[in-house]
Amino acid sequence: MQSLGTGAPNRPVPAQACAVAWALKDLCYEAFRSEPAQAVRAAEALCALRQAGVPSEEQPEVQALVDWTAGIACIIRGQMAEAVVCLDAAAQGLSNTGHPDPAAQTQVPKIMALSMLGQHDAAEACAQATQSALLRLSNWGAAARVSQNLGSALARRDAYAAAASQFRQAAVLFARLGDNEHSVFADIGLANALADLGDVDEALRIYARVRMRAGRQQLQPQLALVDEAVALVDLSRGRYRQALAGLESARRRYQALNLPQQLSIAQKQLADAYLELRLLPEALALFDAAVATFCQLALPDEQAWALTQRGRAQACLGTAAERAGADASFQAAAQIFATQENPVGQAAVALARAELALASGQPGRALTLAEQAVQAYTQAGQADGCARAQLARAEALLGCGQVDAAHAQLSATLARAHSLQQRSVQVRCLTGLGLTALARGDRDSAVQSFEAAIEGFEEQRRVLPGDDLRSAFLTDHLRPYQARLRIALDEGQGAETLWQLDRFRARALHDQPDAGPVLQAAADTATDSVIDNPALALRERLNWLYRRLQKLHDEGASSVALSAEMQRTEHDLLERARRQRLLAPSASDGATDQGLAAGSARRFSVQALQSSLQPADALLEYGVLDDELFACVATRDQVILFRHLAPYGQVQEAIRALRFQIEALSAGAAALQPHMALLTARTEQRLARLTALIWAPLQGALANAQRLLLVPQGLLCSVPFAALPLVDSASAPSTTLGQRYQLACAPSARAAWRGLLRPPTPALRVLALGESSRLVHAAAEARAVAAAFAQGRAWVGEQATLAVLRAHAPQADVLHLACHAQFRSDNPRFGALHLADSALTVEQVEGLRLRPCTVVLSACDSALADEGRGDEQVGLVRAFLLAGAARVVASLWPVDDAVTANFMDVFYAHLVAGQAPAKALQAAQALVRQNHPHPCFWAAFTLYGAW
Repeated sequence: MQSLGTGAPNRPVPAQACAVAWALKDLCYEAFRSEPAQAVRAAEALCALRQAGVPSEEQPEVQALVDWTAGIACIIRGQMAEAVVCLDAAAQGLSNTGHPDPAAQTQVPKIMALSMLGQHDAAEACAQATQSALLRLSNWGAAARVSQNLGSALARRDAYAAAASQFRQAAVLFARLGDNEHSVFADIGLANALADLGDVDEALRIYARVRMRAGRQQLQPQLALVDEAVALVDLSRGRYRQALAGLESARRRYQALNLPQQLSIAQKQLADAYLELRLLPEALALFDAAVATFCQLALPDEQAWALTQRGRAQACLGTAAERAGADASFQAAAQIFATQENPVGQAAVALARAELALASGQPGRALTLAEQAVQAYTQAGQADGCARAQLARAEALLGCGQVDAAHAQLSATLARAHSLQQRSVQVRCLTGLGLTALARGDRDSAVQSFEAAIEGFEEQRRVLPGDDLRSAFLTDHLRPYQARLRIALDEGQGAETLWQLDRFRARALHDQPDAGPVLQAAADTATDSVIDNPALALRERLNWLYRRLQKLHDEGASSVALSAEMQRTEHDLLERARRQRLLAPSASDGATDQGLAAGSARRFSVQALQSSLQPADALLEYGVLDDELFACVATRDQVILFRHLAPYGQVQEAIRALRFQIEALSAGAAALQPHMALLTARTEQRLARLTALIWAPLQGALANAQRLLLVPQGLLCSVPFAALPLVDSASAPSTTLGQRYQLACAPSARAAWRGLLRPPTPALRVLALGESSRLVHAAAEARAVAAAFAQGRAWVGEQATLAVLRAHAPQADVLHLACHAQFRSDNPRFGALHLADSALTVEQVEGLRLRPCTVVLSACDSALADEGRGDEQVGLVRAFLLAGAARVVASLWPVDDAVTANFMDVFYAHLVAGQAPAKALQAAQALVRQNHPHPCFWAAFTLYGAW
């Protein structure tokens, strides 16, 4: 933050109205340091004084003071162009009324305004002229403020060494004058310049000293600036949790201080962090808002930086439309930077374009652009940007086949990044060195580099607050994991392939937990007034929108406006929760499962998995790499690798064809009953085709198994494995996997192992909810389920509420939910089960605290999930497992209400008899299939977790 200056010493004693005006001007300046809103009120009071009537002889002087304080108020509001006009008018008025010193002082804040407008030459000229005038008048304090503002102007032009010199000079002068508040500002500016020059350790020492001084004096603007500055250093070093927390702290301070300009910049910097973590839609939304705000505030430099980052986010999203948008954003940013003569900004655009060219398979173009960026960053002495540009140059060299040159550049950049403690750059350099080692045929060096890259990445990822951040971040760092997997595949190592495949799959279920679900906590502690709790107000509005949109849907209508509001409200809820997590204390190390010893989730190994399997058990995990579908079969005694099962593209086509046949009945089976035999035959043909692709080569290895744990991947997660026909000639033609094996699915081998260690609690206490306003059989189904158990309890109709669920679910051994479900491909965290009063969304389910119970989701599409980030299947099943459930039964497509009620009768009869969920499910499928042979009726429900 730059200095505004203060009133002049030894000014003439004014008349009465002038005395009040000068006092209000002084109050405006004094309040700006700690309470900007009060400074604006002082400026408004001075304007009101002038309007109330001032003697004619005092009017020019009072008007000049009105202009002066109006300029300060404009700066506080971020209206820099208006501030320049007001401050020039004030200077002219004070000069005309015989006040040369105050007239010169009006130009001190003008330096800041011009700099923010991108008028750097004018800002420097103003600074030099103003400082000369103030030195002639012996006003050392104001001259010191000129040095401080000139330092800020130079820093904005990326002249960091010159800026540091000005800040040092200002700090010395302020210290001599005993002006502690402004000396703190000068020290912050000095530390910022040193950080840009790469002297980060010294910068951090200054920040620590400043934080202590500002804290003692409760200087809120300075504390906000320190939070922001240290967070940016953390961001450049890849210390993402600390960066996120610091940026959110700064943002909240700026918001409390009512500083819209600084608040907008802090929002944009938070978006920068989201972009680094590849939380792309969220980052893009913030960049869009920042571009519009900076345009409105006439802040071209900030607008250009926001455009550059928006282009990077668009490019990372990867669609043709987004890449075209990225080109437009880069072009707009480059034009502004060129107009402002900002070489570092131009280098940032060149680097962003180089990254896009690399992602698009254009290494030659990427090399040219990266070299431009390296040259510009080097000339400016911008250390962080230079290292990142050198990394892009090395990756482009590797892409061009210049392995030795790439290796040399990566080695040099790694050393530089190590000295600057740039963890993310180090990880990417290590990955690149692994790739160059592979190109040279040095397998051992490649493995060493990839493992070091993975270790460095995991250190960053582990402490991120929230699995949404951890999952998104993983998507941008898959290369070393995939490279290790490729090495294991090429060497034909079954156990090693299974281990490497599982390292980056479905990590949420065994990552460290957060401090707790923020939205749930907010709801639990909410007051009765939605006005006092913005999160609760958003939640209630969202539930109203859900009900209203569903009513319109039932009536065959829709509303674009309401749908857009729903999406905005969902985004606001998630963002509010995310920002609350950023400031929450980091959770202690330990496993997510209450039933396991602390840290056991990190002790997974293939050997541990095998020892958890019984002699008649097997685990089958599928993997995809370079369009090759392969599989690992693990039994108690061995792990067998099956390569080249089929091209994954063919498998996807076969799955889509199968789903099309099954979903043809989703609109209602009654009208298609005359054609049911033909539809069943067609579906069985599609199933047979899929069996040939993904099952037939494996069947021999699983001949002795009785229980099978499946770990599918990608679109395979939507396959009804129970309906796949066996190809063994000894079996009847209609025999399926579901008849031959007790089946269960898991999102990863590690999650499967976790499930094997967590058998569900005995089915004694049962909670059944039936919401029957849209499903006529749901209430009867819930009552029947509860009646089957001695300690069963049903809540149906209007009683099937979210409050009832939250109150009773934590004690249940079995949780049965019969209701309408909705999968949201556009926003999977808001897929939901619709209860009587509100929607139970995925993000709310994760906030439940469940026993290792069995959850049965008797609802349509309840097993569907987004393939999304970091190989996480985000949906209701994953949410209930995260909440603590040991087993989840859910459906892969819309299910018939009446048939489902019969299905559940059979399932629970076997569960009450003491059978495991997998055995009970197998029995229910077999009985329903007798009366309804089409797989649509009997194969929808799948068991997740383990048997």
